[in-house]
Amino acid sequence: MLQTENIDMHFGDKAVLKQVNLQVEGGHIFGLLGTNGAGKSTLLRIISGIIRPVGGRIRVNGAEVWENPEAKRQICYLTDDPAFLHASSIAQMGSFRKAWQPDYDLDRLAELCERFSLPMHEKIGSFSKGTQKRVQVCLALAGRPHVMLCDETFDGLDPVMREAFRRTISEETWDRGMVTILAGHNQQEMEDICDSVGFLHEGNLLTVGDMDTVVSGIYRIQFATEEPVPDESLVSLEPLRVQRQGRLCVLTVKGNREKTLEAVKAFQPIFSEILPLSLEEVFILEMEEQGYAQ
Repeated sequence: MLQTENIDMHFGDKAVLKQVNLQVEGGHIFGLLGTNGAGKSTLLRIISGIIRPVGGRIRVNGAEVWENPEAKRQICYLTDDPAFLHASSIAQMGSFRKAWQPDYDLDRLAELCERFSLPMHEKIGSFSKGTQKRVQVCLALAGRPHVMLCDETFDGLDPVMREAFRRTISEETWDRGMVTILAGHNQQEMEDICDSVGFLHEGNLLTVGDMDTVVSGIYRIQFATEEPVPDESLVSLEPLRVQRQGRLCVLTVKGNREKTLEAVKAFQPIFSEILPLSLEEVFILEMEEQGYAQ
């Protein structure tokens, strides 16, 4: 299990993270979505033990991470810009990892490279950006980490490889009880793979919950009436958005679905239905509520 407790971080006078609390159980994939400059990469660096927060603590299976080599060995952080000894091959990088991580699995590395069509004895520096991303993930998984932190990890991969790696990471997470955090902007990808999600904005972690709850928490209800419903009659529903087309009214609402349906019944609709939103739509609405890009 991974826990962050009241993480605060600032650089000079700029607050980057504010009282960030997060708990992810083993066998779960958590999606960390955020606006530009929200603090996603900083949070991952703190979790991995690369930088120390101004306040708060990180624990992996109950052990604090900062200045704890044993806890750090359980964590693998995949940056958005892979770093290698570029004159080295995958096989050499695997041997390098084995030197400081005795239980590093070179056989597993060879198996992964074969699965993802990676030449183990060619220089990594000669590979394309997308291929280097594939190398990065394979080297990470061969270390069998307990916590894997992925910062824009799938960017640069073609659709076939994206799906293959998503499937592999899902299997690893479930089979080994790994904690996986995916940070980025690709809401569709996270909706497909993540068990839970949180929105990071201006250093605050918002709307944390399991995927189904977060996505179903905001929805659209559309209904048609014999006569158009006046705007003032919709105020009690506290809609985030109101769209009209003739007698058809479409409301975007946050809150209890049953209460909303009961309130709409008072308008004596000819028909009414609730429409689900995608994670991307929910994220946009939540950020608009925070006053972002308005």
